[in-house]
Parts: sequence; C-alpha cells; structure tokens
Amino acid sequence: MKRLLPQWKLLDELLMDAEALKELSLMVKLQSDWVKRRASGLFIDPFLVEVKIKLLGKEELASALLAAWRPLIAAEQLTPKRLSEALEYWRVLLPLSQRMKELEAAQFPEEKTLSVSELIKLKFLSERAFNEEVRKLQEELAEASKGGPLDYWKFVIRDTYEETLLRAYALSFIISNGHADLIINPVEETIMIEMSGKQMQKKGGKSVPISINYEKWMAMRNPKDRTEGIKNE
Repeated sequence: MKRLLPQWKLLDELLMDAEALKELSLMVKLQSDWVKRRASGLFIDPFLVEVKIKLLGKEELASALLAAWRPLIAAEQLTPKRLSEALEYWRVLLPLSQRMKELEAAQFPEEKTLSVSELIKLKFLSERAFNEEVRKLQEELAEASKGGPLDYWKFVIRDTYEETLLRAYALSFIISNGHADLIINPVEETIMIEMSGKQMQKKGGKSVPISINYEKWMAMRNPKDRTEGIKNE
C-alpha cells in the first residue's frame, strides 16, 4: 500500500483504502483487548472456569466456599440474650429527626426575658447596685445630651457585651420613668435619645422594644456596621 499509494489519483480509490485501513486497525485493537483479558485472567479461559464449577460436587463447592469465606461476624457468637438486647435497643431508639431536634434544643436554648426582680432573686444583680447604675447612667446622659440628642447605639454600646446589656437595661428604666425620650426616625432608620422635659417626666415615659443580641453587639462595635445594624431592627 505504501508503494502504490503515490500512484493513486482518484478520490474513490483513496477513500476505499482509508476504509480498509480503518477496519484493519479495528481488528488489531480487538485482538489486543482479547490478549489483555487473557493476561488479566492468568491465562484461564472464563468458559473453562464455568465448566469446572459445574462439574464440581456439592461437597467440593462447600469446601471451596468455606476456604475463601471471611465473614465479619459468626452466628455462634450471637447469643439469644444479645439478640434480645439489640432488638430492645432499636425498638426504643427515637427516629433520627427527633434526635436532631433534641440536639438542636440542647445547643440553642430558648431565650427568656428576666425582670430586675428576678435577677435580684437569682443574685445576679443587687437592687442597690442596679439603682446606683441607673442614677449614674442618667447623669451621664444628661451631661452628654446638653448639645442635643445622642445616637442611641453610640451611647449604649461598650467594649464588653455584659456592660452593653446592663446599660441598655438601665436606660430602658430611665425611658420608662419619663426621664429620657427616644426619637425614632423610620425614614432614616435612626434612633436618638435625649433627656425629657419636666412636663414629660410628670406624664411618664413610654416603652419601645429595642432588641439586642450578641451578634448585633459584635456588628455595632464596628462603626462601619452600625448603620447596617440599625437597619436590621
């Protein structure tokens, strides 16, 4: 073919030779695959193996199985008592969905609101110390707001989460008693605070819920995130 190929000029002749060359290549590939399969089977023809298995008796097949069998557990190692215990374990075991709910409940306890009286009763806070904290915070607010209303979060947020909560809690008492007033701008989404006038103090204050948690405190500590934290109210 190598000698005759330069002499052929017609396209049909070249196409026929190309097709013949393709078929020859395919045959060589099939022969190569057959040789590889024979080599991987250690030169044992699968047909011969099948015939040999069919000629074996039951005893010989059982002996071959026992020689090659490597069980993970043997039946004689399980006693009726162990089987009964296993059955009882799976019978009383809760579904996975319920177990996951209990795990989530244990990891994330339900939030609960405690009043000052409850905190005092639990000895987390003394009444005298709390009243003193309220007095100091009111004096601080009066001094800081002489130039005008203050940003609520700037006034409340401190370096520690515990101190921030205490200031927010004490400030809520000052507002509820009418000594301070909140200025909420829903358009700009800002919260300002200022000292109330005498007329407002006589009427009493108002209660406005402002939520704060650890994540918000972390975000509000960064001045860049303060605006975003207020928008999430």
